[in-house]
Amino acid sequence: MVLTLAAAPGLEAHGRAMGLGVGLALGEPVSATIAYRIDEVQTVQALQGWSFGQKRMHMGLDYVYTVSEITSDESMGLRYPVSIGVGLRGRMFGSGTVAAQERGSVGLRFPFCVGVEPESFPLEVYFEMAPVWVVAPISHGGFDGGIGGRIFF
Repeated sequence: MVLTLAAAPGLEAHGRAMGLGVGLALGEPVSATIAYRIDEVQTVQALQGWSFGQKRMHMGLDYVYTVSEITSDESMGLRYPVSIGVGLRGRMFGSGTVAAQERGSVGLRFPFCVGVEPESFPLEVYFEMAPVWVVAPISHGGFDGGIGGRIFF
């Protein structure tokens, strides 16, 4: 599916806001987020927040690559980038988890994002789903996701 989206004509990303973006994300976890857009298709994003489901502090660092852009009516002045990535997730502090009584955990995140970006303002609103493979101290699966927004400077 990803290869199909990447190969489809007319779906390339172009003219996106560059540089540093800051914002908030609501979901699991609720977090502050910072992103640095290296170029039109590569972004490094970091987040720190609180997981209400796990009752723990949550930190993440991802490399995200824009594989496609959903075609839209040019008169609307909106872009719809589609991105995938890989990153690290750590959860620590707090109390009680579903995976026994581990004090903290470290895992790999695999984010999939769909965004909306106005062409005339350096804003990004996005929906993100991120399956997680927790690798330590106990191997198990997890899931992060939410809706967020960032303003780029």
